[in-house]
Amino acid sequence: MDLEASHLSFAYVSGKTILHDISFKIKSSETLYILGRNGGGKTTLLSCLAGLLNPDTGDVHLGGKSLAEYSTSERAQIIGLIPQMRVPIFAFTVKEMVLMGRAPYLGWMGSPSQSDQEIAERSLEQVGLYELSNSAFTEISGGEQQLVLIARGLAQNCQILLMDEPTTHLDLSNQHQVLEIVQQLSKQGLSFIIASHAPNDALSYADQVLLLNGGWVTAMGPPQETITENSLSLIYGIDTEVIYDSINGARKAKAVVTRRPVRVSPESLTTPGNLLYDAFALGQESPQVILVTGLRGAGKTSWCSKLAKVAQDQGINVSGILSPGIFIGKNKIGIAVKNIATSEQHQLAELRMGELEGLSTPRWKFNPKSMSWANRILQEINTSDLLIIDEIGPLEFLRGEGLTAGIKCIDQNKFKVACVVVRTSFVPTALQRWPHAIVVSGYLE
Repeated sequence: MDLEASHLSFAYVSGKTILHDISFKIKSSETLYILGRNGGGKTTLLSCLAGLLNPDTGDVHLGGKSLAEYSTSERAQIIGLIPQMRVPIFAFTVKEMVLMGRAPYLGWMGSPSQSDQEIAERSLEQVGLYELSNSAFTEISGGEQQLVLIARGLAQNCQILLMDEPTTHLDLSNQHQVLEIVQQLSKQGLSFIIASHAPNDALSYADQVLLLNGGWVTAMGPPQETITENSLSLIYGIDTEVIYDSINGARKAKAVVTRRPVRVSPESLTTPGNLLYDAFALGQESPQVILVTGLRGAGKTSWCSKLAKVAQDQGINVSGILSPGIFIGKNKIGIAVKNIATSEQHQLAELRMGELEGLSTPRWKFNPKSMSWANRILQEINTSDLLIIDEIGPLEFLRGEGLTAGIKCIDQNKFKVACVVVRTSFVPTALQRWPHAIVVSGYLE
């Protein structure tokens, strides 16, 4: 039976929409993977598809009929839901857990019949766990528990099984076992919609993939078309690499790996074949963004300062700002802001004392005049060979304050190469805004 979502939107609280205008269709025997970050709406979408939540707009159709037209028991006979695995309080046996799947077919206060018992046993046999029928569910392995829940869906005799993170907390062997069973059941006519964090699983087992980013569908289609470096970097906010195999002369995506920040030396700007040199060569055609990252105190400002000097020595036009620390001995007591072009600088921030007030973070209180001065420097940049902005962080990304002119400079491509300092925790946010950026480590060799 086909399942179709049409322009589905949902909000738990008015004005804070979780799902936005979602439409897709899954046919009988297909497996659809929903990929996205935590909090992106995957579980909420499954709940809407199962009829546990009513969408604010749009509808879900089963076999061309609105989900709302089915009774609760009718719906449960067609759609099964396996939520994220939680061990029950009571030590039900494996068979008792599977028998719970027969509930939609029992009357009020009804007891499982002999037929229900046989269906439960066949379901356990189908997933290879019949011998564990009398074992306590709480005492079997995580992979076996997940297979029991699949058997419960089979006992429910549903046509579509929704699964929320089915391989979470499972070791590699159990992941493989669960997903192989899913694929075999799909070949027997059962449809699956699986919310997952694992693009590699989707490459191996999905017929269709839906990419969900902040409640919006960014792509929908076969895994070979939707699972790309750009699409995954966008939804997960990390730099990814897709590894390909050549099969009969055609490229086929085989696996997804994350790229670690690249360690590069500022002096490599002058050496052909190195990342910085190549970035400037590419920047002649289209602007290049480099995210310089690392934890607090890693030396990101020193890295950028060194790069600015190397570039200036090569006759490259450099503009932007640096934010060097102000120290007494080894203690950092403030932050300066420096105009790279003129070397003029002012104190930007001091250690915060007392309550939050004005423009401040938990550690620093910012001088509004110095912040305005820094923003004017960035606003006056028309074009630059090398633009350096040190740094973009919580003020800019989360509150829309701080060096807002710096974000505009990057968005408006006022550079050939831009080096933007971003702490490690904000790299995902930065990559969502600039998905083609290169991430480098701000540690000096």
